[in-house]
This record gives sequence, C-alpha cells and structure tokens, in this order.
Amino acid sequence: MNKNKTLSPVGKSVPRIDAREKVSGEAKYVFDMTFPGMLVGKMLRSPHAHAKILKIDTSKALKLKGVKAVITAEDTLKIKFGSNEFFFPYTVDQYPLEFEKVRYIGDEIAAVAAVDEETAKEALSLIEVEYEILSAVFNTVDAMKPGAPQIHSSMNNIGVMLPVSFGNPDKALKESDYVREDIFYLQSAAHCALEPHVSLGQYEVSTNKITLWTSTQAPFKVREAMAKVLKMATADIRVIKLNVGGGFGGKLEMLPMDFAACLLSKKSGGLPVKITCSREEEFSFTRRKHPMVYKLKSGVKKDGTIMAITGEVIADGGAYCSYGPTVIAAAIMRIFMVYKIENIRLMGFRVYTNNSISGAIRGFGGVQSGFAIESHMDMLARGIGMDSMEFRLKNATDPNTVTVNKLIISSNGLKDCIKKVGEACGWKEKNGKDKTDGDIVCGIGMGIAADVMGSKMYKSHESAGSIIKVEEDGSVYLFTGAADTGQGSDTALAQIAAQELGVAYERIRVKAADTETTPFDTGSFASRVTFISGNATKNAATDAKKQILEIVALELKCDSNDFDIHDECVVKKADNSKIMDFDKAIQLCYSFDYGRLIIGRGNYNPKTTPIDFRTGQGNVSGSYSFEAQVAEVEVNKKTGEVRVTKMYDVHDIGYPVNPASVHGQIEGSIVMGIGYTLYEDLKFDQGRVVNPSFSKYRLPRSIGIPKIESIFIETNDPQGPFGAKGMGESSLLPTAAAIANAVYDAVGVQIKDLPITPEKVLKALKEKEDRG
Repeated sequence: MNKNKTLSPVGKSVPRIDAREKVSGEAKYVFDMTFPGMLVGKMLRSPHAHAKILKIDTSKALKLKGVKAVITAEDTLKIKFGSNEFFFPYTVDQYPLEFEKVRYIGDEIAAVAAVDEETAKEALSLIEVEYEILSAVFNTVDAMKPGAPQIHSSMNNIGVMLPVSFGNPDKALKESDYVREDIFYLQSAAHCALEPHVSLGQYEVSTNKITLWTSTQAPFKVREAMAKVLKMATADIRVIKLNVGGGFGGKLEMLPMDFAACLLSKKSGGLPVKITCSREEEFSFTRRKHPMVYKLKSGVKKDGTIMAITGEVIADGGAYCSYGPTVIAAAIMRIFMVYKIENIRLMGFRVYTNNSISGAIRGFGGVQSGFAIESHMDMLARGIGMDSMEFRLKNATDPNTVTVNKLIISSNGLKDCIKKVGEACGWKEKNGKDKTDGDIVCGIGMGIAADVMGSKMYKSHESAGSIIKVEEDGSVYLFTGAADTGQGSDTALAQIAAQELGVAYERIRVKAADTETTPFDTGSFASRVTFISGNATKNAATDAKKQILEIVALELKCDSNDFDIHDECVVKKADNSKIMDFDKAIQLCYSFDYGRLIIGRGNYNPKTTPIDFRTGQGNVSGSYSFEAQVAEVEVNKKTGEVRVTKMYDVHDIGYPVNPASVHGQIEGSIVMGIGYTLYEDLKFDQGRVVNPSFSKYRLPRSIGIPKIESIFIETNDPQGPFGAKGMGESSLLPTAAAIANAVYDAVGVQIKDLPITPEKVLKALKEKEDRG
C-alpha cells in the first residue's frame, strides 16, 4: 500500500483518485480506443426538418470499396425507445433509425461502416433518399395552433401536459394586497462537453453478445434501451463507461449512434465499429436545453406573505420527447422545496416542434424556472417596498416540514444560507444604494434555490448497489455502477468506503460503471451519486467490516459487537484500545483456520414516493439541498455591457465529503450559470442550428471569470452518508436571477429574457427614459 496514509478521509480534500492518470495523459476515453480491424461508422441524417421518407436506396454505397456494412430501418426491429417510459409510456416516440418520416434536420435514417473516415463519408453521399417535403413548425406558439403541421399524433403537438394544483389560488389572489404578472423568456443552450459523443460497438459472433463502450452518464440506462430496441436479454449486452470528458445531462440516454455502432458490427461479421460526433453534430443533432416561456401571476400581503402563485410553462421540446416529462416536472415543482406555498396552480406544456431534440441538461428545467421565479420574487418584494432578502427569509421553507405537495423536508439550512450570504456580501450596506462611477454603475442581486438528490421519475426504484472486496494483501476494491463523468464521484465514494471500513483512503481501488461486472446504478444525474450511491457504498463497507470483526471475535472468543475498525486498527469500542492492525486482521480472515473471503454487499433505495403527475403530489427525493447566491455586477450605461465582478454562494451541503471537490462543483456551476445568463444562445433558422461551433457559440472564458466565494452550511443530513448531501446542480439554479436582479439594482431595469445582452440593456434603458 502507498506509504502516505489518509485516515478518516471524509471531510478532507484528498486528491482525486484519477488525478495522476489524467494529468499524465494516461486516462483512456472511448475516443482513444482502437482494435484490430476497427471500422469507422457514420450516420446519415435528414437534411429536411419535416418530410416523408418515400424510398432509401443503399445499393451504390454497398458497392463502394472499403464499405463493410450499411443499415437502415429495414435492418432493425422497428421498436421505439424513450427515456421516461416507466411513468410516461406514451412519450416513447423515437426509432433508432427512422423509416416513415423525419422530424428535424439531423434525424437519423441510415448508417455505414467502412475501413476509414473518407470511405465512410463517401458511402453516405451514395445513399439515395427520396423525400416528400412536409410543412414544418419551429416555435411553440405556431405548433399549438389548430391546423398546425402534425409532428406526432399528439393533439396540438402537446407531447406532455403536467398540472400542479393545491389550495384555492383564485381566492387567495383576491385576498392579496399586491398582485403582479410577468412573462419570462429562456433560450436554448448546448452542453458544450469537451469530449463529444463516442460509441464503439462490437458483436461477438461466438456468443451472440454485444459490448458497447460509450461516453455515458448512465450505462445501465443505455443497456436497458439497447436491449429493448434489439430485443435481446440485458445479460447479452455489456455497456462499459471509460473516462468521460463531461456530460452535463447530454450523455444520459441511448442515442441512435449507440445502437448503430452495435448493429453495424454485427453486419460486419463482428468487426468493432466506432462512431464519433463532430463538433457540428454535437451542437446540432444530440440534445439541448429546453427553451421556455414562463408566465407567472402571484399575490402577496403587505407583510410579505406569499398568498398564491399561478402560471404556465411552455417548453419547445423539439422533434422527440427525450427527458421532456422530467424537465417540465422539475420546472414547475422545484418551487415547493424553496417557498412555503399553500395556494398554487401551474400548468406545464412540452410542445413538439421541428427543431432538434431538447433533453436533459444540468439543472433539469431548474435553471429556467430559477430565473423566472427568483426574478419574479424580487419584483414582488419591490412592489410592497420590502427588502428582497427579508422577503425570502419570511417565505423560505423550514426544516422538518412536509410541503403542501407532500415533499418531506428533514434537514434544511435555507434560511441560514440566506442570512450567511447576506453577511458575506454586505447586503444591507450595498443593496439599493447608489453606486455610480461615471458610466459604470454597480449593483447587487440575490437568488435562492433547492434541489433533489435523485429523483423517482424514471423507474419503480431509485436503487444503487456497491460491493467491497478485501484481498489477502489488504487492498480494498470498490465495485460501483455509478458513473464518474469528471465530477469526482469515484473519489467521494472511495472516501466513504475508507471512512466506514476504517482504513486509509489510499487502500481503495475503484472499479466502476461496467454493466457486466459492477452492481446496478441508475446513473449520474439529479445530484444523486454522493447521496444514493454513497449510502450503498457505506452499507457495503459496513457489511465487509462486520465480516472482518466476526473473525477477530471468533479468534479472541469475544463478541464482535465489542469491536470496531478505526485508523487501520481493530479497536475496542469501550476504550478505543488497539487489538490488532487491519493487515493482521485480514491475514487472520484468510488464514488456515478461517479461510474467509471478505466481500461486503450494500444497496440503497431512498425512502421516496413516486409523484402523482395528475396533481404534482409525492416525495420525489430522499432529502433536499438548499442554497443562496448573490451576484455583484457592473453595468456600463453607455454600452449596455454587464460584467459580473463577484459571486457569493452559501450552500447547505449537509457535510462535505471532499471540500475541494465541493468548491469545484459550486464554482463550475456558477460559471455555467454566468454563461447561460450573459452569453449562450443556441440559435436556429428554420430548424437548422446556425452557430454550431465554439467560434460562433459564445461561452465565458477563464480570463473573465469573477472571484467566487463559496461557503458551506453543515446540517448533517440524517439520511445522507456521514451527513452528506448531493450538490452537483443546485448552485447553477439561482445564478441567472441573481445577475438579473443585480442589473436592476444597478440601473433600474429588469431584463426578463435571456441572455442579457448589451442590446437588451440599452433598449430597456431607453424605454425607461421614454417613460420618464
């Protein structure tokens, strides 16, 4: 074992378990993989936004030298797949390869495998497709009109409609002292992971099995979808995740390229086939953030009490459903975690259009709703002349409560977060004060948020499993199905395993995310891994420790309950005196007298209830995380430019397993939020993405990132492993509103449509001037 021992590692900023291989360049990604005889795969995509497929002729492509296989829908079983099938079976709407009609520019209709990329590209050009062009629709307003082009069979192209209704909001609005209505407009955005989607499939002729190496956040989800569309047993499909260069929700589901790589391999006699998205394909044809229109009408009392909230959310879902139901549900239901509300009525609509597919992206609709709701809350507070921080403190949820829609909130540091962020930034001294220096005006704004740790919206369970294997030499192997996509979850799970087993962090070796060798795990999304997979890992370590202590007790003729393992030693619980070191205990387990193999097993399924999607009632998460955020900005009144000068983030983290990683996650979320607020905008023209490259798609750069101060509130969640909570997304949720509210504090204009560009600021200032 490594001579450097990190004992009791939970709560310490230990180095990433994969740090050395990444900085040395040894880390392997699917893109790096090669096999003898490996073929290059390419997807044929529709050039039309909406058209019937009349005929596909692949004969010329098949005759091209170097082409080993060509597939169309006729080579498939024509089985649809989807991502929310368990609760929303009617949203399963996409074929691996389309054959009746195409619904967006980029829809997959065929694939080829050839000896090199040039031959594969030429083969695509030789496939002849005859289309009948259909009328297309590119915005939700037109799509919902009677007589609009029908994309699927859904009435008025409404793919998903979710209601939330509690209390009597109409009566409560009438009883309010102040009522206001606002409409917010949220743009689409791309994930911008540095690693594009890559799929490498291989069919084994001798066993009739398939192996897929893919850049994914959820290998078990991909396996499930693959088994369905190929009509194979899940045991005959192996999905392996290697290192992943970022996912952010975009690598959370099976894509047609995963399917095509495997089927092309089968048609090529078992030769491996790799398909890699170009950057243009990544921007244009994978998944994107849902653009939304968010309408709110709310009423409050003079003392700041929120009386009622009503409204509707309309999201452009693009051509297929993907994770649409979950995104809409999150966009209209997160508010219950944050504010005490008794009277509410919201309706969410996810509408089909002939744009590219909207799917999961970090925040799952919470970024869009966070901007709308937190901007709206500031305006409500101003409407009654109340400080917006005090307004939030009055209405924020409390610990140990059950909300009107039956969320069970145990630990909750939201009010502490609000108070602490106010102290950190000097809120009372800065908010509402004139801070002008020539054309430059300073402003300060706040936003708050909450988030889940897992979400029972996909399957009948939200389980994760872990296995701890202790070898004869004392090395410890953790087998987990959880997918580390760069966020450091392998490290956090190793820390949890070491802490519970009582050994040094350096003993732990992690084997993760291989559907054939690791236990089931739903995937890396919804900030679930530390909380759910962490609990499974802790339980596995507890089981392994119990087995070790039973052997020690047998040897010493004592009760195993009298012992524990701490800091690499077996100790007496009564006085913490050392009995033997860990290595000696393991030698004893494997000795002639006992011969006990130490294999600990653990699983965890949080105590949640599925949501009743007819009402919005149900406890979707085992616990909830909370945070408050403040933005400080400078606005140039002459140019309209907005510059974020500092961000403050106070986060109810439960307990930080790895403080450095937690700070990193918070900072990464905030930078993503700044990008969405000020720069990012995936633009379309008649269904075609017009800025599909990093040279045309604006992103924040490291040189312009403001100073970020992140502070933890430790609430030691009773459900979390060692009190920890998940936190991968919540810091992203309030950023846009905090910045927009700061812009208002600076220059007195509330920007309600993102991104906040200089042109929009100047226009708003001109309109303000014209109003006098």
